[in-house]
Amino acid sequence: MFQSRRPSARNFSVAVYLYQPGDGGLDRVAILLANHLLRRGVPVELWMTRTDGACAHLIDPALAIRQVPTLGGTRRLSMIAQFPALATMVRRHRPDILYSAGNQSNMLVALATLGTATQAVSRISNPIVRPGQHGPAAWMRLKRFRAIARLSDLTIVMGEHDRALLAQSGDARLLPRPTVTRAMEQACSGRAPRRPGDPWRLLMVGRLAGQKDQAMALTALSQLRHHDWRLTIAGQGPLRADLERQCAALGIADRVDFAGFVCDPDRLAALMGQTDLLLQPSRWEGLCATLIEAMACGADVVATDSTPNIRPLLAAGGQHPVTPVGDAGAFARAIERSMTRPAPATMRAVAIRDHGVDRALDRYLRAFEGLAGSRV
Repeated sequence: MFQSRRPSARNFSVAVYLYQPGDGGLDRVAILLANHLLRRGVPVELWMTRTDGACAHLIDPALAIRQVPTLGGTRRLSMIAQFPALATMVRRHRPDILYSAGNQSNMLVALATLGTATQAVSRISNPIVRPGQHGPAAWMRLKRFRAIARLSDLTIVMGEHDRALLAQSGDARLLPRPTVTRAMEQACSGRAPRRPGDPWRLLMVGRLAGQKDQAMALTALSQLRHHDWRLTIAGQGPLRADLERQCAALGIADRVDFAGFVCDPDRLAALMGQTDLLLQPSRWEGLCATLIEAMACGADVVATDSTPNIRPLLAAGGQHPVTPVGDAGAFARAIERSMTRPAPATMRAVAIRDHGVDRALDRYLRAFEGLAGSRV
């Protein structure tokens, strides 16, 4: 039966499925959600394939954890292979809601709950159709997402664009991303104004992989040598050596610091609180938590058009409009313009208001309450 290590104040239970506590945004959101439900008196468990990872330290020690057996292999193959085990766990422990952390596990969770009283909640963590994707590939991707949404009892999306795409495919609900912490608010209130003559403090945060396209941003910055800037890259991944070589070839290695993965949220907030401008050159994203985090810490943002979901956020925050994906020249011009025309602090604050961690997670809780109530 479903176990809880704290007295229950709610009449429904939740199991949060997360493959492992890795270094991605979806991993952090899933853990924050499980911790929050526990604090709010919901019987909740964290179901994981692996319990080790960069965000493991964020898990509340009082949170019950179950390990989902698998046969191994790559993450995708491992998740496919563990379907029988997850379906068995659903029938044995009978959670009222099984929550999927993100795109890769949405189909697995939806299928595992078929024929049971457990309701599946899927979360869209990356674009339904990626920027620049057309033809049969885009059509097949959209059909797959719509099929999963029809199998799920609730699909959580991160933007109006995604909700419109799933409008005829079941209950698709836009909920804010639980991102802004107290440490970020403190970093914003305690930040020192930039003094004339100081170098511009730039930051990139994200896995060093092709999706994040740090290489394009470095090319753009090489066009801005006439400005005094320093860049910190927070993240780890397979392209680090390539990016370091690129910095040397572009003649900007002395201006770029590779800080590695920053796993401590408070340290990341402090880093953003010292930043003038966050650069987000991604090829595709779902919403991109780092944009919200940087604005919460008082920094401005330059971003590519990695998803339609970020356009309203940037406009509300007084930020430069998105630039075309992969266009280093446009990205460089946007950086230069943002240096000379910072956004009003009040606009940034209004844009990210609903993304406070507790405020946003309470929206998740109310959605779960409504889902459980509808089943009753």
